[in-house]
Amino acid sequence: MDLKKFAGGASTLFNRAVQYTGEKLGTAEQTELDAHFEQLVIRSERTRHYTERLLKFTETMLCPDPTVRAENYFYNKLEKSGYENKKKEKLTNATLLGGVMLEASAAYGPGSEYGPNSMVSRVNELALGNSLLKVGQTEQKLGDAEKTFVNKTSQDFLVPLRAFLENDIKNIARERKALEMKRLDLDAAKGKMKKAKNEKAKSESKMSPVQLEESVHKAEAEVKQAQLEFDRQTETTKLLLEGISTTHAHHTKCLNEFVEAQASYYASCHQYMQDLQRELGSNNASIVGGGTGPRETSTFASPALLTHTKPTPAKGGFASLRDEPVTQRAKVLYDYEASKSEELSLSADQIITVWSTDDSDWVMAERGGQQGRVPMTYIEIIKQ
Repeated sequence: MDLKKFAGGASTLFNRAVQYTGEKLGTAEQTELDAHFEQLVIRSERTRHYTERLLKFTETMLCPDPTVRAENYFYNKLEKSGYENKKKEKLTNATLLGGVMLEASAAYGPGSEYGPNSMVSRVNELALGNSLLKVGQTEQKLGDAEKTFVNKTSQDFLVPLRAFLENDIKNIARERKALEMKRLDLDAAKGKMKKAKNEKAKSESKMSPVQLEESVHKAEAEVKQAQLEFDRQTETTKLLLEGISTTHAHHTKCLNEFVEAQASYYASCHQYMQDLQRELGSNNASIVGGGTGPRETSTFASPALLTHTKPTPAKGGFASLRDEPVTQRAKVLYDYEASKSEELSLSADQIITVWSTDDSDWVMAERGGQQGRVPMTYIEIIKQ
């Protein structure tokens, strides 16, 4: 160990402690920083304070559950430490709700069992299943939109804020601490020089005049060196503080990106819900016998689908049409497996020809020369 270097370091620490104590007691003078520098410090602290609050409350908005936020913080720390991130991706509440609705829709679908004399109940059940399917799909779209918004906001807004606090602010704090140490060294050296000059003036010291002169010269040299280091550190710290202006410009850009992401998110949600309302309104399932009395029966199909001639029942429950029926083309929305001989199996995305029957919930359909009844909830009329 270099004892001389160790003793010098210990002496410096001791002088700083004495100077700091004297300043607190009001017995030692303190070098004041210029007003411009102090304003830069105030601006830096203000930026740090509000960046921390913006970061905190944006994270709370994106993830209201404090437990999940704490878990995310923990895994982020592990990832930065080099450990493998085994965090499972969290599903949004809308995605979870959509999944439950889709599961319920399958339970109410055509595969479920029902008695031979429960056609009215079956119609209502199919209508509920169809509505759950459409709403569930939309909820999952909302969940995907929310996930996209959260990821984009985290990347374009939170990451820059966090980087500023973890890098720029820490660098400024480190340089300000170094500047404070240099200031204490400078003021301690000034105190020693003042003391040496007082002893020379009083000539009461046991040292000779030559020694007193050397002591003054040495103290002046220490002050000069301390002043040089203090000025150099002041300029270094000032450059970092002035860089806050660039940070403000960057944060403004990040804020604009956050607003764009949020506007896109809400616009997508609004569009999804408008489409859902339009679809549920135009494809409203028939509900029979609900509430306190019978309700008007409406159909999933367009009114234009109905023929202008009165249908008559045919063998096997089919309906035959006199004269020329009004036919339309329709697109199959979902796969349908026929459960009776008079029904027609369908595959999603097929184009079929349909015409009306006496049952508003079912239509006659033709595909590749095969004919049979199909439920209205599984098709969508192609507008001419």
